[in-house]
Amino acid sequence: MNIIFMRHGEATDNVNELISDKEIYWSVLTKKGKNIVLESIENLPKKVDKIYVSPFPRTIETAHFVSKKFPKTEVIIEKRLHEIYHGKYSGQKNNEDLDNTRLKQIDGDYFVRFGEYGENKFDIETRLCDFLNDVYKNNFDDNTVIIISHGSITSYMKRILNIKTAHIKTGKIEEFINVDFSSLFKHMKKLKSIKNQKIKERIKQIESLDISNHLKKNLIKLVKKEFNNIEFSDNYFSNFIDGISSKNLNQKKSSNFDNGVILICFYNNFENFADKWINHYINIGIKNFVLVSNNSKDKSTKILESYNKKVNISFWEINEKYNCYKMCGWKQQILEFYGANHKFLIVDSDELFIYEGYKNTKLEKFLREKNTSFIKTLMLDVYTNKRVFDGNLEDYNYVDKGTYKIINSVPYKQRFYGGPRSRIFGINPSLQKIPFILYTGNEIYANDHYYYPWEINDKAKFCTYILHYKFLPGDEKKYNEYVKDERHWNNSQEYKIYNATLSHNKISFYDKNISIPISDIKFNFK
Repeated sequence: MNIIFMRHGEATDNVNELISDKEIYWSVLTKKGKNIVLESIENLPKKVDKIYVSPFPRTIETAHFVSKKFPKTEVIIEKRLHEIYHGKYSGQKNNEDLDNTRLKQIDGDYFVRFGEYGENKFDIETRLCDFLNDVYKNNFDDNTVIIISHGSITSYMKRILNIKTAHIKTGKIEEFINVDFSSLFKHMKKLKSIKNQKIKERIKQIESLDISNHLKKNLIKLVKKEFNNIEFSDNYFSNFIDGISSKNLNQKKSSNFDNGVILICFYNNFENFADKWINHYINIGIKNFVLVSNNSKDKSTKILESYNKKVNISFWEINEKYNCYKMCGWKQQILEFYGANHKFLIVDSDELFIYEGYKNTKLEKFLREKNTSFIKTLMLDVYTNKRVFDGNLEDYNYVDKGTYKIINSVPYKQRFYGGPRSRIFGINPSLQKIPFILYTGNEIYANDHYYYPWEINDKAKFCTYILHYKFLPGDEKKYNEYVKDERHWNNSQEYKIYNATLSHNKISFYDKNISIPISDIKFNFK
């Protein structure tokens, strides 16, 4: 088989020297680029049997000119030929992180990713090997095919096929006669070996755990299927395993629970909110509490202990340094401790779970009416009409209306974002949660925002909200600590943005055109 590699002509992203930005996906050929393509087409052979093209405008535009020369030749828009997705690099030309990622990949690291949520070497080579294998199977030996793609992708394919030439200029063509595909098959075996090794390493970690065989089997299923999933990176997985195997999560005081919902909450120094928090849950009918102190040093525990006679409280503690991935493992430990067929409500110490009629209707009655094993919620950030961090707790009575959005996100389906943090700070943290679950023993607490298997997030019924009291008076001190010790996700990057903005600006979340009182919240769900 003969293969002709053709790069798209010079495009606007080339002229602007963009690395990664939304603009590159809509980049089109420049006038010079069109001319180069037309010149290159003159060097193509008289007969071409098939044309494969990347799904971006600049490559499709190039293919359009090629197809004019071969009007009867089939043109296939091939998704696997798309440009490398570099993640969030904001179009910076000289990016140290990008350079470091490339160096690691050159040294053989198949799993380090380009940017936040970018591709890794395993992703890129797997899709290109799959594509080239289909080219091999779906064309005859004497066929000539044209592959129109991007310079980086063309380079990857030539390395996979072990064919080498000098770097081509934008819009130029390279023709290879009687391509030997044996190198492709060797590379596919190599990728399979790399996959198996990664799975083997993770299974070894799981098999050493002192956990139930049922949970072990579910974790092994996870690593076999999701070994390269961006949501289960090595950093996540190792910390989750540390959390689930930690011996420092200890029950300090047990309690006899009834058969109602068990609320689980990890807390740290929230004495300014503890009374309001626990009274809310008592008022909606929660009788069983698992309250876990994670290095809490203030009066939070004493305040919670004062409710011992009103409800059933099991007090736990863990004095390990907080890590968001480890905490997922800690929460899995709690689920396993109380076991399958229990109903759990898992919330944070700055969250109040609400539903239609919550002031007069107990949670158990609401759950019977909804008849669901999983409930999805949107976190509504609560704020005052004063400046951020100012005022008293009673002043925190407002939420946004009309600023929250939903997108479908792979793999965990819906992703909620928006609200005041989006409009004030320009960030879009995930705001969907599944706080209520009927635990069967098959669910893995993968993240505070979703469960594994992914189907759970699709099946969960969206019918509640969480009032999220994230910017209470005094919280700025906590945020300074989070920034220093980088305990939260992505080295506390979110909190760094808060501090950088709030330290130089007197900001209020309140906007008369957007803000509504909590009492005006409508429970209208699609």
